[in-house]
Amino acid sequence: MTSRHRLVVFAAGASCAAAITALVFASTPSASAQRIGAAAPAQAAAPTQSTSSIIPRPPIGRPKSSGVRANIVAASPWTPLTNPPPFGTPGTMLLESDGTVLVHNEPDNNTTGGTTDWWKLTPDSQGNYADGTWSQIASMPAGYTPLYFGSAILPDGRMIVEGGEYIGENAVWSSEGAIYNPLTNSWKQVAPPPGWTNIGDSASEVLPDGTFMLQHPCNTCLTNPDNTVDDALLNPRTLTWRVIPGLGKNDPNDEEGWTLLHSGQLLTIDTWVPGQTQLFSPRTQSWTFDGNTAATGNPLDPWPVVEIGPQVEMPDGNVFVPGAGSSTQAPPAACTTDVPTQTALYQSGTWTAGPQIPAIGGEEFDSTDGPGATLPDGDVLFDASACVYNTPTHFYLYNESSNAITQIADVPNAPNDTSYATRMLVLPNGQILFNDGSNQMLVYTAGGTPNPAWAPTITHLSATKLAPGGTYALSGTQLAGLDQGATYGDDVQNSTNFPLVRITNNATGAVTYARTSNWTSVSIAPGTRSATEFTVPAGTPAGPSTLVVVANGIASAPSTVTIH
Repeated sequence: MTSRHRLVVFAAGASCAAAITALVFASTPSASAQRIGAAAPAQAAAPTQSTSSIIPRPPIGRPKSSGVRANIVAASPWTPLTNPPPFGTPGTMLLESDGTVLVHNEPDNNTTGGTTDWWKLTPDSQGNYADGTWSQIASMPAGYTPLYFGSAILPDGRMIVEGGEYIGENAVWSSEGAIYNPLTNSWKQVAPPPGWTNIGDSASEVLPDGTFMLQHPCNTCLTNPDNTVDDALLNPRTLTWRVIPGLGKNDPNDEEGWTLLHSGQLLTIDTWVPGQTQLFSPRTQSWTFDGNTAATGNPLDPWPVVEIGPQVEMPDGNVFVPGAGSSTQAPPAACTTDVPTQTALYQSGTWTAGPQIPAIGGEEFDSTDGPGATLPDGDVLFDASACVYNTPTHFYLYNESSNAITQIADVPNAPNDTSYATRMLVLPNGQILFNDGSNQMLVYTAGGTPNPAWAPTITHLSATKLAPGGTYALSGTQLAGLDQGATYGDDVQNSTNFPLVRITNNATGAVTYARTSNWTSVSIAPGTRSATEFTVPAGTPAGPSTLVVVANGIASAPSTVTIH
C-alpha cells in the first residue's frame, strides 16, 4: 500500500509507462537489488526518481465516517463473534494448520501502526468459530511491530512474517522478519535476504513445492529509493535466502500482488506499466509477458495512486480482479468521482472486461487495496469503498456463471469502513472471517454448495485406530484445494491452500482439528497428488469418529476412524 505514502514518484507522471523499458540485471543469481537503471542503447531513458513524496498517505487513523446508513437486512449473512477480540485492533489473520486463527493486533486506526502482539481464536467444541475463544500467543521479537507485511503458513506449520511498511507509527519499510513455531509458542528472528536494506509491504507466496518466495519492492527506500525487480527464496531449515534476479520483469515490484495459478506459475498485473501482465515460472525462475488487460477491464488505479484490488482465483482456475477505480480523491478530500469501476477477468490465459461496480450516491466504489475471498460455492466475496481510502464500504458477490456482481448486506460498521482496513479469511467450515479494524469481528455464511469435483480426496490413511499425541500420514488428491482462499491488493497474504484434518466424534459431534505438517505440495492444479502428516491432539474425544481433509472450506468424503 505504498501509494498511501508514495515511495517513488516517476517524473514522467502518468506517461511513465513508455519510459520503463530498461532493466539492469546482475550476472549472477545471487545478486540483489536489481532495479530500474540506465537505459540500454536505442531504448528510452529510465524514469527519474524522487524522494520528495515519502509521506504516509493517509496518516495513521481512520478517515472520517461517511455518516450514511449501513445496508442492513433482517436475514443478514453476517454474524458477530460471541466473544469480541479482547485486544486493540484486529488486523492480518492467518489460518494455522491446527484449525486455529492467528490475528495480529494492528491499531492502525487508533494511535500506532503495529504491535508485537498476536492472538489466537480457537473454535468451540463443535467447530464453530463464531462462538470461539481467544488466547494470546507469544509476542514477536522486541521492537518488531510491523504493519502491512508479507506472511504465510509454511509446510511445516510455522508462520513467517516479513518486512513491514510501518514499524509502530513510523513508515520505515522494515527489513526485519520473524518466524513463529506453534509447537514451542516462540518466535525466531529471520535475517533479510543478502543486500536487501528494505522489505516493507512485500508480496509473498508459497510455491507449489512449498518454497516461500518474497518480493523486493524497493531498496534504500528512505534515502535513495531504488524500485527493484528481484525476489528471494527461503531455505526453511537454515532460515537463509537465495536472491533471484527478476529476469524478464517489465516493471518494479512495488504495489504488485501475486496469484498462484493452476499451472504453478505466479500471475501479476504490472502496476507501473498499466495494462500489462506477467507470469513467473518457478521452473525457469523468470518472468514472461502474459498479455494486456482489456481496454474496458482495467483493474489498476494508475499513477499517482498506483493501487490494485485483490486477484481472486476461482476453483476453475480463472481469476476475478475487482478494480481499484480511477479516482485520486483521498481523505480529507471528499469523494465526488461519479463513475463505475472496471473489473478484470483472466480466463484460460486471456484477459477480458468483467462487470462494472456501479457508482452509488454519486460516488465511485472500488477496491483501492482491499480483500476478496473465494466461497466454497465458487462465488467471490469482496468489498469496495468510496474513491481512494474513503468511507463508506459496501459488500458484493461476483458469480462467474452469470458474470454478474450483486450488492449484498453490509456489516454494521460499514459507514466507518474503508476497503484497505478490512480483511477476510476462509475458515475450514466454509465461513469467511471478517474484520475491519474495529472491535467487532464477524463471520459470513454463504448460501451455496461446492461442486463435488472441487473436494479433496483421501486415497491412503496410515492408520484407522488413532491415539491422542500420535502422528500419522495420509495421501490423496487436491489436498490443497483448487484456489487460494482469500487474497488482498498487495499488503496482506493469508492463503489457505493447504490441508487441514478434522475429526468428528460420532456420538457427540465434537470437532477436533489435528495439526498438519510436512505437506508435500500446495499445488492447486486439479488432481494433484500429495501427502501430509497429522498429529492427533491430546484431549481428542475417544470413540468411533470420522476424519476428513479440508481445503478452503471444502471437505473430502469422510474416512472412518477410532480414537482410543
